[in-house]
Amino acid sequence: MRQWLSFCGSVMIIVMLCTACGGKADYDIRGTWDYTMELADGATYDIGTITFSGEPDKGTYLQVNIYTVEYEGEYTVKGGNLKLTGDETWEGTLANAEEMSGVWSHQGEARGTWKATKQTP
Repeated sequence: MRQWLSFCGSVMIIVMLCTACGGKADYDIRGTWDYTMELADGATYDIGTITFSGEPDKGTYLQVNIYTVEYEGEYTVKGGNLKLTGDETWEGTLANAEEMSGVWSHQGEARGTWKATKQTP
């Protein structure tokens, strides 16, 4: 019995450590953000809104651009890093709970940088 309790205690410690150092999100990005995408030459490629739904560390997004064209995809957040996959791939970092930025690519053709600011409710 004592060995069993020791084993269970060890397993619980391992689970807690894995949870603590795992892919937890530093910030909750759920909600609506205003974004701007630029090409490598600095020209504006697209602007619009992107709304994140799901859990703080993963879920889905709905992007609506300036022409009201909608794109959907999935996101993951690990620490202060995020990745969006869908029609385009966005990778970036969260500066804080209201600002994020990074790089994007569109199916290997266009690429550039992006930044987004969270809308206040």
